[in-house]
Amino acid sequence: GTGRITVTGVIEEEEMVNPGHVVRRKSMARGSVENVLTVLRHHLSFNPNDYDIHVNFPGGIPMDGPSAGVSMATAIYSALTGIPIDNTVALTGEISIRGFVKPVGGITAKIEAARQAGAKKVIIPAENWQEIFAGCTDIIIVPVKDLREVFREALLEKEAPAGLPLVALRPAL
Repeated sequence: GTGRITVTGVIEEEEMVNPGHVVRRKSMARGSVENVLTVLRHHLSFNPNDYDIHVNFPGGIPMDGPSAGVSMATAIYSALTGIPIDNTVALTGEISIRGFVKPVGGITAKIEAARQAGAKKVIIPAENWQEIFAGCTDIIIVPVKDLREVFREALLEKEAPAGLPLVALRPAL
């Protein structure tokens, strides 16, 4: 019950520079982390206050935060349970408060970036699915609707049960 949640990196204000144009905006990263923790608390029955959780958003590139919701939830869940994430999987998607995966922008560019980075599988929101993706032969594109499906596709567990959690969460010693 004495754990702390720390969010560092590009979390307060971002500056995006285009030739002749500078845009400053509030980052959504901190809010995205809070959203992920709320989902994990309610759907996985774990108390974030039992853990020291540190999420760092490295600087140097503008980021939106919500598109990383699926990735953050999977990384935090993996860290807390000890179940590794398949390192050939790329993930994108916003997480709703109820654990549903919501659509994000730039999906085609994100799939191409995953391909160039060597990913073998990309997990995307079901609402972002396009029929043209069915023709991809060099990368598997998996549309998902909720966090349970994300964990089934991204974590290195052979069989994930239908309900969450995949394993009982245990506090770090």
